[in-house]
Amino acid sequence: MEFKKGKWISKAAAILLLVGAILLAIYGSFAAYTNFNSVKRVVSTGTQSDTMFGSNYLSLMNLSDTSIPVKRISLAGNDDNYTFTVQVCNYVWGDESLYNPRSISYTMIAELISMDGGPLPEGCQDIKMGGTSFSADGKCNLGNQTLDTGDAKTNEYKIEIPTSLKDKIKIKIIAAPEKSSEEAVNFQKLAAILSFADYEVNKNWTGHFIDSKTDREPDDYDAFNYEISGNGAGTVTVTWNESLLLSKWVTNDKQQKDSYTFSVEGSTTAIQFQFYKNPEKWSASAQKDWEALEKLVTVEFKEKTETK
Repeated sequence: MEFKKGKWISKAAAILLLVGAILLAIYGSFAAYTNFNSVKRVVSTGTQSDTMFGSNYLSLMNLSDTSIPVKRISLAGNDDNYTFTVQVCNYVWGDESLYNPRSISYTMIAELISMDGGPLPEGCQDIKMGGTSFSADGKCNLGNQTLDTGDAKTNEYKIEIPTSLKDKIKIKIIAAPEKSSEEAVNFQKLAAILSFADYEVNKNWTGHFIDSKTDREPDDYDAFNYEISGNGAGTVTVTWNESLLLSKWVTNDKQQKDSYTFSVEGSTTAIQFQFYKNPEKWSASAQKDWEALEKLVTVEFKEKTETK
C-alpha cells in the first residue's frame, strides 16, 4: 500500500510539473507578443504621426516649417461684418475618441496680410479674434491657451471682419505650442493663411503629404502625415499603393487594404491622417522623392446630391 501511495504521488508531481511548464510557455509567448506590440507602438508614436492636436481650418506642420498653406474659405454674416470660427482641439481631427493623454498649452498668433502686398488698409483694428481687436500693425496674439486632458476638448475663436475689408486682407493664424507642450503634440504646430476674396466655388477635395514641405526625403520617415482638403459635402475615396499602409486610428482600428471611403460635410475643410511604410513592399518600390510618393495616393470626391 505504501508503494502505491508513493507511485501516485510521483505521478501527481509529474503532472504538476507538466502543467507548470505549459503555463510558463504560454506566459512567455504572451509576454513576447505583448513586448513586440509595445515596441511597435513606441516606433509608431516616434514618427510624429497620429498627432492629437487638430483644427477645422489650420493644418498640422512641423515647428520648423515656414511654408504655410493658403486656404480660401467662405464667410457668413450681415451687412456690417463677416464671421467664421477657428477651432483648435486636443484630438485627431474628426475622431474625439483619440484625445491627447497630456494637457496642451499654446499661443494663438494671428497676423493680417494685405491682398495686394502693400500696406494694410485702414480699419484693420476693427477685425477681431476671440473678442480681441488686432493692433494697428495687424497683429493679435492670445497667450495662455490650454486644452486640458481627461476628454476631448475644443477651443473656439470667432473671427470678425468688416465687410469692407473682406477682399483686402488675408489672415495668417498659427496655434504654436508652448515649450512644455511640444512633445505632447509631436513637435508640431497648427497653421494656415486664410483668404476670403470672392471666387467661384469649385467643390472638390485633393490630398498631399504634409511632410513634403520639409527639407527631408521620404526615406527619412517611417510614417507620413497626409492631408485631404477642399470643400463641399459628399464622399471622399482615398486609394493607395501596396507600399503604404493606412493608420488604423483613422478607421477605428479596422484594417483597410488599399482604399478608404468616408463622408465629409460642407463645414469641414481639411482632414488629416497617416500612412506607414509597408515593410514588405517599400524596399521593392524604392520611392526616393516626394513627387513619386504623391503618385501612390489618389483622392476622388463625389458630391452629395440634394433630395427633394
